[in-house]
Amino acid sequence: GAPHEEERAKRLAEGFAYVEVLPKMSLEGVARVLAGAKFVVSVDTGLSHLTAALDRPNITVYGPTDPGLIGGYGKNQMVCRAPGNELSQLTANAVKRFIEENAAMI
Repeated sequence: GAPHEEERAKRLAEGFAYVEVLPKMSLEGVARVLAGAKFVVSVDTGLSHLTAALDRPNITVYGPTDPGLIGGYGKNQMVCRAPGNELSQLTANAVKRFIEENAAMI
């Protein structure tokens, strides 16, 4: 992403010891990182599908898109839906709760 996106991601990750903001890298480099991840929290992008293809546990956050139509296939793929399918209504605390509630599957 752009430099301002990286800075925003770093601000959002502050205080979370288990969150890693990655530098800009090649797709192959990202795949290596994802392959070694304990689990991944992603949004509905190509990286969520790459995580699924690598059979890594993945919590994908969805807003208005239908995970039944476009969701990732693979082991341990979990769906975290935004209330009313509006991402603006999904808080970081709600995602954290979802992770904690599903930790046994991760």
